[in-house]
Amino acid sequence: MTVRAKASPGVPLGLLFMALIMALNWLLLSRLLGHDIPDQRIGFLSFLLGMVVLASLPALAVLAYHTLNCAVLRYRLDRNGITIYGIGTEQIIPIGDVRQILPGDQIQGTITHRRGLRWPGCERGVGRIPGIGVVHFFATRSWPDQLLLLTSGPAFAVSPRTPEEFLKAFAARQELGPNRQLEVGVRRARWLTWPLWTDRTAWTLIGAAVIINLGLFAYLSTRFPGLDLILPLHFDSLGQVDLSGGKMELFALPVIGLIVLGTNLVAGLILYKWERAGAYLLWGAAAAAQVLFWLATLGLMS
Repeated sequence: MTVRAKASPGVPLGLLFMALIMALNWLLLSRLLGHDIPDQRIGFLSFLLGMVVLASLPALAVLAYHTLNCAVLRYRLDRNGITIYGIGTEQIIPIGDVRQILPGDQIQGTITHRRGLRWPGCERGVGRIPGIGVVHFFATRSWPDQLLLLTSGPAFAVSPRTPEEFLKAFAARQELGPNRQLEVGVRRARWLTWPLWTDRTAWTLIGAAVIINLGLFAYLSTRFPGLDLILPLHFDSLGQVDLSGGKMELFALPVIGLIVLGTNLVAGLILYKWERAGAYLLWGAAAAAQVLFWLATLGLMS
C-alpha cells in the first residue's frame, strides 16, 4: 500500500520563492545589460550585481529540489516495513522497529536543534523533542498534523494524506508480521553517492579555478572606470605596440578563461569515473590557465 503525503502548500510557496529569485535576477541582469556594453559604466558594483545573480543559482537548485520533494513525497507500507520515498532517497523503517505511532498534537514539548531547509508545507530535516530524542521530518504539514513513528532509535514524522487509513494499514501489516528482515537506513540514488561529492581534492582544484577567474573579473571591473579608452593589446618583438583596442576588449581574457574552465570542468566530470587522476589534471590545468590570464591582464595594464 502506498499513501501520498497530504497536499502541500509548500509546493506553491516553493514555486513562489523561485519566481521571486528569478525576477530579482532579471532585474539585476537588466541593470547590467540594459544598454550596449561599451557604453555602460562598469565598476565593482557591476561585478557585485553579477555575483548576486551567480550566487542565486545554487539557491534556486536547492529550492527546486525541496519543492519537488514535497510534490512527490509518499509512504509505502508492507508487512516488512515502511519506506518513505523522496527524490533520489528511500528511508527504510522495519515494521518491527516501530513501537508506537502518535499524532503530533499529542506530543508535548518544543522542537529544538532544527536542521534542514523548511518552510510552511515543507518539513524536511532533523530536530529534537524532549523525552523523545532525534526526529527526522518527512512531512508536508506542520507539526500538529503529523504522525510520529516512534522506534528504538530516532523517530520519524510523516503526514499521510489519510492518517486513519495509514494507521489501519500499519496495524494490519504489523499483525501479519514480517516475512523478511529489513535494516533501518537510507537508500540513495547512484548520483547521490558519487564520490565526487566528498572529494576534497576535486573541489579544491575546481574551487581554485573558479575563485581565480572571478577574481580577475573583479579586478578588471574595479580598475575599468580609470582605464584609458584605447589600450595596447599586443607588442612586437621590439616591444612596440602593434595592436590597440578598446578597454572592453580586456574582458576577453577572463571570458576565455571561463570558457577554458567550463570545458575542462565538463571533460573532467566525464573522465572522473574511469580516470580520477586525469580529471584532477584537467581541473588543475584550468586553475593554472586562470593564473596565466591574470599575468596577461596585468602585463597589458602595466
